[in-house]
Amino acid sequence: MSIAPSSPSPEVDVPLKGRAGVLGLLLGCFWVWAIWICAGFWSTDDNYSYGFIVPVLMGLYLWRRLGTQTERFWTSLGPAAGAGVPWNRWLLAVPALALFPVEVYRSEYHQSGMVLWAINLAAVGLTLAAMFWTGGRRLVLCGAFPVLFFLTSVPWPDRIAHPLQQNLMIGVAQIVTELLWWLGIPVESGSGAVLKLSKGTVGIVEACSGIRSLQSGLMLSLAIGELLMLTTPRRVALVLLTTVFALISNFARTFALCWIMEKEGPEAMERAHDWVGNTAMYSFYAIIWFLGKWLVGKSTAGDVWPTKRPKDAVPLVRQLRWDRVPDMRPVLAVLVLCFVVVHSWYAILARKAKPQTEPYFTAQFDKRPGIKKNHFDEGAWNQLRATSGESLRFTNALAPFGFVDAYHLFWRPSPQSKRALGHRPDSCMPGSGWKQVGGVSTTNVVIEGASLQFYVFHFEREDVKAVQLWGVWRNGRPVVMSYEAGYTPHPEVYQPWPTDRHLLGVELVSCFVPYPLTQREPPIGVAAASLSEMFQYRPVGP
Repeated sequence: MSIAPSSPSPEVDVPLKGRAGVLGLLLGCFWVWAIWICAGFWSTDDNYSYGFIVPVLMGLYLWRRLGTQTERFWTSLGPAAGAGVPWNRWLLAVPALALFPVEVYRSEYHQSGMVLWAINLAAVGLTLAAMFWTGGRRLVLCGAFPVLFFLTSVPWPDRIAHPLQQNLMIGVAQIVTELLWWLGIPVESGSGAVLKLSKGTVGIVEACSGIRSLQSGLMLSLAIGELLMLTTPRRVALVLLTTVFALISNFARTFALCWIMEKEGPEAMERAHDWVGNTAMYSFYAIIWFLGKWLVGKSTAGDVWPTKRPKDAVPLVRQLRWDRVPDMRPVLAVLVLCFVVVHSWYAILARKAKPQTEPYFTAQFDKRPGIKKNHFDEGAWNQLRATSGESLRFTNALAPFGFVDAYHLFWRPSPQSKRALGHRPDSCMPGSGWKQVGGVSTTNVVIEGASLQFYVFHFEREDVKAVQLWGVWRNGRPVVMSYEAGYTPHPEVYQPWPTDRHLLGVELVSCFVPYPLTQREPPIGVAAASLSEMFQYRPVGP
């Protein structure tokens, strides 16, 4: 059966090949853009390292779905409902103006989940619109799942991921605590995501919260459901079962590490940490596969694969209603113009910028009495990805408990420096069981004759209070931040035009002083004096 291409409408002012070519170019640009910005997270964030396989699976599933359709399906793709309404090409170009602020925001902050989702939803939306224009509702229903499947690789917005991560950490710690007590193993509870056993302390950091299992498990359950061609109810069941086993897997890993700590000590726990984690992770993936096979039952739907060669699809593609595709030339022109203007502006700023490449603060460990360098937790350091930094403890007789803790971090200009402001006390301390109380104020601390601004945070737990002085600078200038709206991923005021903020170095210094619940006044003065003792401040370079 031969299939003839549709005849072009005499009212079409742009050749059909031209319309198809412009639409194809737009789709290609959007998907390259979406994959490129996500790849930065896939390569640096272990939670999304599975992302590289998702575009491959998307293409495989789309080819499979379209390749297994009969010729009757393709011949039935008539005009889409409502597609006869003329599309004004200039009105279509108006939303393209949004590229300017979106690309600025992406360049300034890099990790904004909202911007990432806006870009990826634009790619998905344009793809589904192209299916609707050329094949109507039936083509959209056929190809929707593979296209939407790509969204499983897009990083979750911080407003969703961060609270979920913190709650998972604390929830797992509480469940493990209850089980250890039931087994007769003494453990100190009520300290958030930190478990204190008789032979040491087990901390549940972000990487061990279970969110990695949850995110990757969600992707894998959807992928297996499509691979095995499960019915919709069984796919939903697989996703729900995967969520349950993700929580069980993380609980089992944490419990195993606590058991090893209690029976064999911290050195044995450190040796077993990676082995236990990898075993739990890969066992979890195997469970998802066996759950999928169990849900298939005796069905052989998953064995259906295309038998046509790529050249066999050419007449089918020509069959599509290309005469329904709007003239997208103005859209393409506006997108290209916005992109060129944004990055030309940034190129000029980059030539004028004189970034800080070395830290202005120097820690005085082993140079002044009582100041020692601590071991930086490896998991936390991998999350920070700073250029340099150190953790300190100052034995100070004036401190309520005789010591003061501090840390110093510096990022040279890089994608990681854009993420530095996300590592803030109000977002990180709750994971260690600390609850923020009161508002955030500012104070000035004199170090080496320079008056420097620090933010003042107040925390408490069931047995102790703490005050934390936290300062952040970009190229030596204090970063003005707002905490009135609570936790926000980007607390700086956003300007919808290019600035040089992401081209400059970022430096953080913090001092943490715990004190008794009975003490009414926080030891801010002790913290300020300790900072003056622990750090030297000397701006260098431009």
